[in-house]
Amino acid sequence: MFLRPSCKLQVISIRCQNAAPRLFSTQVHANSIDITANKFGNKYETALPYSEIPGPSAFTFLKNALPGGKCFAKDFDEITKIYRQEYGDLFKFPSLFGSLEFVTTHKPEDFQTVFRTEGQWPARSELKTMTYYRTKMRPDIYGKHSGLVNVQGKEWGDFRSAVNPTMMQPRNTMVYIPKVDAVAMDFVKRIHQIRDPKTKEAPENFEHELNKWALESVAVIALDTRLELLNDNYNKRSAKLIQASKDSFRLMFELEFKPSLWRFISTPKFKQMIEALDVVTNVSCEIIDEAREKFNNKRESSRNDDESVLEKLLQIDPSLAKVMAVDMLFGGVETTSSTTTCLLYLLAKNPEKQEILRQEIMTKLPTKDSLLTVENMKHFPYLRACLKESLRMLPIIAGHIRTTSQNIVLQGYQIPKGTTVAMGVNRLQIDDKYFPNAEKFEPERWLKKDGVPAPAKSAHPFIFLPFGFGPRMCVGKRFAEMEIETLVARILRNFRVEWHHPDLKFKFTSLKVPVDKLLFTFKDISD
Repeated sequence: MFLRPSCKLQVISIRCQNAAPRLFSTQVHANSIDITANKFGNKYETALPYSEIPGPSAFTFLKNALPGGKCFAKDFDEITKIYRQEYGDLFKFPSLFGSLEFVTTHKPEDFQTVFRTEGQWPARSELKTMTYYRTKMRPDIYGKHSGLVNVQGKEWGDFRSAVNPTMMQPRNTMVYIPKVDAVAMDFVKRIHQIRDPKTKEAPENFEHELNKWALESVAVIALDTRLELLNDNYNKRSAKLIQASKDSFRLMFELEFKPSLWRFISTPKFKQMIEALDVVTNVSCEIIDEAREKFNNKRESSRNDDESVLEKLLQIDPSLAKVMAVDMLFGGVETTSSTTTCLLYLLAKNPEKQEILRQEIMTKLPTKDSLLTVENMKHFPYLRACLKESLRMLPIIAGHIRTTSQNIVLQGYQIPKGTTVAMGVNRLQIDDKYFPNAEKFEPERWLKKDGVPAPAKSAHPFIFLPFGFGPRMCVGKRFAEMEIETLVARILRNFRVEWHHPDLKFKFTSLKVPVDKLLFTFKDISD
């Protein structure tokens, strides 16, 4: 989830406490030290110093990022791959113009060390752009609570404790299935309306249609509100929210992780990001205030278990409730729609797996009008296996980030307390070393058979963590899974999904998003 003259107040040290500036220093090469020869084990005092971790100097990093450099115009995943080939499984990204210096590792044993030592209140590096916006520019909304993404320590713990019962307990999340299913059924009708009547191919703007579905779904959970986005005459205010959310994610990532002077001057991209975040905040607050007005008109006796997340949290803390609702609308669009895109694409490319899944779905949805319920949604193991396999092959995040809460040792190097560590899982998830036939879409690897554990269980337990790990796991995990599974079940009950174009390409901005048009073909199936 996360300038101008006054920005200088925000230029704080984000380097680790013993890392000296390295702008013109010589980069450390992986082969300059024989890690296998040392016998330091896990003893911090005798491990190699942090300063000797391989990686490019800030000057080299900048040179490579400029036109003509080997990293120019490449997304973060490609840049990481380049440096991993050069420096090995553990290397350091340098700080540049006040950006974050962090260590990147591609060893699951390191992931385990980081996660197992994160303590009571896990910390991860804050998004300075988001912090600046929320604390300096919009304290009217975020003054008391700035959201889960950036806060740390007890403040984070108190916020998370307040929202967990509503957001993370299965019993409290599954009650929204009928409402989410109603949205999914409307999206099926929308596909009938917008696909080509002859070829049955989706229009070029189908990605936008998926984004509208995602916002419609999260709004019905967060606010018990239908935004009526799934028709031709939808409210353009909501469309502005979708675009602003996408722009905010993209721009924050560029400003945080790529060379930028935004900490010293108000750059054009920084201004664009502020404008986008203002749209997100203002439009979200308008929608939330309208929902609250509707709640106020409800009779007390009409309240029940499926009241919205906002209603439930308002009873705890109105300020916290509003911020959580904003973040659900902000963070629940592109993340969910991109994950759904990946799953639909893999099912379209693997029609035999799609057919197995369809047969499972039809056992609980014998007709196209059959309803999804809390009870029958429990009986879709192959659907859940397909979602897991999609998240393995096409993860929408490149990895996980934590700030170490104590001194640790990774691959023979000292990692001091307060170091930001990025754990690159996406490449490992498609490595035959951990998942045999890793390039193949095999949902069966997630299913146990005849009492034999699922084959995927043999992989290192800290490689496949699509929603994170521990107390700081994604707070919207259960809602996202439920939305995606509901829509995919509805689509496959109504259509055979096909792909008749070159392989779909993706890129990493802050998320894995499709580059090409989503020209799926949706062919009707009989009842």
